[in-house]
Amino acid sequence: MSLLAISLSLLTLIFLQRKTKRLLLAILASIIVLICFRFDPVSLGLSIIEPYTDPAFYKLIVTLFLIYFFSHVLTFSGDARTFTQSSQALFDNPTAIAFMPTLIGFLPMPGGAMFTAPMTRNLGEADHKNPDYLLAANYWFRHTVEFFWPVYSAMYLIVSLTGKNLASFSMTLFPVFLAGFVSGWFFLNGFRLPRIKKAPLRDLKGLWLVGFIILIGVLILGFNVEGYLALLICIGAYSLVRRKHVFPALIGALQKWDVYLLLYLFFVYKSYLIRVGFPASLAADFQAMNLGVGWMTALLPLFLGIATGITQSTVGITTPLLMAMGADATWLYFWSVVGVLVSPVHLCAVLTADYFKADMTKLFIRILPMIAISGVVLWIL
Repeated sequence: MSLLAISLSLLTLIFLQRKTKRLLLAILASIIVLICFRFDPVSLGLSIIEPYTDPAFYKLIVTLFLIYFFSHVLTFSGDARTFTQSSQALFDNPTAIAFMPTLIGFLPMPGGAMFTAPMTRNLGEADHKNPDYLLAANYWFRHTVEFFWPVYSAMYLIVSLTGKNLASFSMTLFPVFLAGFVSGWFFLNGFRLPRIKKAPLRDLKGLWLVGFIILIGVLILGFNVEGYLALLICIGAYSLVRRKHVFPALIGALQKWDVYLLLYLFFVYKSYLIRVGFPASLAADFQAMNLGVGWMTALLPLFLGIATGITQSTVGITTPLLMAMGADATWLYFWSVVGVLVSPVHLCAVLTADYFKADMTKLFIRILPMIAISGVVLWIL
């Protein structure tokens, strides 16, 4: 029953999002479907309250507010246009669209795909790219790094639970990242190589934004500053330079109230999912099917990743059970990441689909070949 309940809940979300283009309505309906299968008024009440007591919720709200604010200041000041022009002077547009989100992927920043979405849109519109292409490129290149980069909490968690060495576990998965990036390049851009052009220094002044991103990375990775604080420090300093654009940017960021409400509903959804025991009963459903350990290692993390949209939750729930059954840790981690990548409740997918006004279902279909190639590379290894 848990498998059926979660499947119907997610299908409801996808269907309503496609038909109505109203994500708030879609996520609310998916929560109602879950409640219909397993109604627990106490758990529902606690799930409604829980986001207000969860520091992660406030950190995420602050992070997204800062990203929207920064995006507006970049636009109002003309810095976004200058960056686009400098990127075009050094790279062709597909090269810039691929490498900028990948660079952001090295920063463990929630909602990081939203950070590069305005840059991707500016570059893509100059090349007359459609919204579905821009969504897929921004989303895929932002997340390929998560297949191996050791600063993500899900990787820390799995090596802690399995006793693996972090560095060696990360390097084992490095070819999966390469396969994902290269296959993404060719599926999205065709059989052409990335192109770097010679350009005079005066035409590259807009690339200061790359240094800005590196500075955020230094704070996060070098000084162990949390992502939202690193953004607050850097964006705050930038705002001092562009003071006259701060007020209209604040208004623009505050007008995204529907996104902040959407985040709240996501937290309620995930809290209720866990409080009424769906993950545990889902694992029991899969065990009752008498699947082999190989199938279990793929299907359980895949489905829980789709259901929760959070890699560390998927890893934390599935690792103890699957490792006791003799599962391979690299496959377990790979399928956890894949499940989140094709999840309709994955924050990056939802927010950027809304930003680009593109079809989230088409996004998931479009990235399936890259996922398959990455999986084949891991299987060969």
